[in-house]
Amino acid sequence: MFKKEGTKTQKRSRFSTILFSIQWFIIGLVSAIDCYWSIKLQESLLVNEQNPIGVYLIKLDNGDIALFMMWKIIGTIVTLGLLIVLYKYNSKIAQLSCFGVCIFQILLLIYLCY
Repeated sequence: MFKKEGTKTQKRSRFSTILFSIQWFIIGLVSAIDCYWSIKLQESLLVNEQNPIGVYLIKLDNGDIALFMMWKIIGTIVTLGLLIVLYKYNSKIAQLSCFGVCIFQILLLIYLCY
């Protein structure tokens, strides 16, 4: 007659899934912000870019940032996809990995803002 409340394990699992999802979203959001600012400031990106691979890709494309942006986006998609696949097979390792990447992205956002 009455619905039984979820167990502590079910609630913890639900919380972990929500936390993973929020972190996963933050990773994608910060990556999008980074791409936006890279495109917005493309005239000075070659001088200001601190990623040596990014500088190499910009120089390889004769000063254009298109190749660099493509690889940034591909890297983000692969990372987010791998986190989802990992979550399906081992949620605890996926949560730790997602947390690490999320912290890195938050630090990147702070760096970009200051």
